[in-house]
Amino acid sequence: MSGTSGNSASTGAGTSASTPGDTIVRKQKSRTGLYAVIAVVVVVIIVIVAGYGLGWFKGSSSSTAGGCISPSALPTPTTLNGAGSSLVAPLMIAWSLAYTASTVNYASVGSSAGIADITAKDVDFGASDAPLNPTQTADVPSPGVVTIPESAGAAVPIYNLPSVSVTLKFTGQILAAMYLGDITNWNNSALQAVNPGVVLPNANIVIVHRSDGSGTTFVWSSFLSAANATWKNTLGHSTTINWPVGIGSKGNSGVTTTVKSTVDAIGYVDINYALTNSVAYGAVQNPDGNFIVANVTNIGSAITDSLTTESLPSATGSWYNFSVLNAPGAKDYPIATFTYIFVYTDLGLAYSSAYGTDRAQNLVDFLAWIVSTNGQSYAAPLYYVPLPASVAASDLTTINSIMYNGATLTPCAPSSIPPS
Repeated sequence: MSGTSGNSASTGAGTSASTPGDTIVRKQKSRTGLYAVIAVVVVVIIVIVAGYGLGWFKGSSSSTAGGCISPSALPTPTTLNGAGSSLVAPLMIAWSLAYTASTVNYASVGSSAGIADITAKDVDFGASDAPLNPTQTADVPSPGVVTIPESAGAAVPIYNLPSVSVTLKFTGQILAAMYLGDITNWNNSALQAVNPGVVLPNANIVIVHRSDGSGTTFVWSSFLSAANATWKNTLGHSTTINWPVGIGSKGNSGVTTTVKSTVDAIGYVDINYALTNSVAYGAVQNPDGNFIVANVTNIGSAITDSLTTESLPSATGSWYNFSVLNAPGAKDYPIATFTYIFVYTDLGLAYSSAYGTDRAQNLVDFLAWIVSTNGQSYAAPLYYVPLPASVAASDLTTINSIMYNGATLTPCAPSSIPPS
């Protein structure tokens, strides 16, 4: 499948939304569905517990907190709706719970669905771990959207091998061969070579992948494309892949719970889902040859080091070929990624009279808050990487450029840090 296949991405999301987990083995369907619900509940509970422990919800994020506008000029609170990436969903939940200047709703429906929703103007913002490809960009109606990187995370290989108590090591070549169906047994010689001394089971590998259009899949398939020529030339990188093997599950939570409930399975999810659901995940070899177990520190260094060789595109430019994979640092985790928000450049022109000035003001205020030091303080406790200062500054410039019927909106981000 071509990496620029925008139509297939949207179609995949629509199908998955109506028939979640449809490709999961039938005898496991009801139990896996229950586990998926449990995984989502676990993530929400951890967000709430972490938030209260860190004092996130004790203060107010009202627009007067920073003193940037007078109370008489405050916009009337409105409801803002976003949809998309399941990778960033735990952080979005934390932001929506803590932000009090407006009500913020977020639907974790997958990156492709989020892109489709913002294209259809069904939401105020779409979220994706994959930037818009050329087809998707062309499909966005006038006046077009800006791309705002709002956080960073990483995809990790998770597995369920009860007999293995050590952290397994993987290379990009090995992961690609597993997902191509070329490596089918856990005690394969290539796996054994990078895991000397580990007794790997003589068992068939159960491949688990996403069934919906997914930014996590975009990141994962981009990494496999960089590592394996066969993968690059036959499957490419996209939010949806014509998987040659495996069973599909919807969302990061679906993949997590399928792997957790299936012995001998391997899947890929954001690190948050692995840690909050206590699922084993492997070390991945980086370009320096080092095997790195992902954490906030080495994901953060990967983002920072990548920016020494990669420049951020313009807000309205193409981000499709921008990447922070395979960062150059010796201790960098190689499958790091930004996550993105898409918002129309002129909210009045995009949504017409149905979109009032208060709603437009509330949207830019919320966006300015999440990229501020205050908003970014919610990232690390949930295993996301706070934005580097240079990226946050670029984001704020972008947010300041958003207009309402040709008039610039001045965002007001609350400046108080949540009490601890």
